[in-house]
Amino acid sequence: MVLAPLVEGVGRVDYREPNALTSVQCLLLHAGKLRCGVPISGVIEVMRCQPVVAISNLPRFVMGVSIIRGDRVPVVDLCELLGAAGEQTGRTRLVTVRVGSRVVALAVDSVTGIREFERNLLANVPPLLACAHPEALAAIGLLDRELLMVLDESRMVPDEILAEMSDR
Repeated sequence: MVLAPLVEGVGRVDYREPNALTSVQCLLLHAGKLRCGVPISGVIEVMRCQPVVAISNLPRFVMGVSIIRGDRVPVVDLCELLGAAGEQTGRTRLVTVRVGSRVVALAVDSVTGIREFERNLLANVPPLLACAHPEALAAIGLLDRELLMVLDESRMVPDEILAEMSDR
């Protein structure tokens, strides 16, 4: 399922800024026991898992590379990236997102839908959590009494790692 055309220049949103968007649409997904939202503006496509070729000497959260629509695309295990890799339930979906000018596939357990959140229901990440995942987290909120982590897909994988992967 293709969700959004490839558009350059999507940036980080500060959810407390008065001029920020009044709402944000997120693709909802599960990564282990974590419930996450990825702003729909950065999502390209959702698909079943594709074969992944492992590459050595990369961070643990990088599973390897997959051929998607004829291109080599790095695959990131979202559970591993967020430090919740203890429970391996099997990644059944890939969500391709824009990370800067590149495309990355997030391996997740399930995709549960799309939901629009009012800005005032999302909060900036508290300092303690921001230290744990400064690249990935953009905001936090509650959805059906569960913690929802809104991810910043544009900064999820450091540029050095993306550059190293494209050199291989």
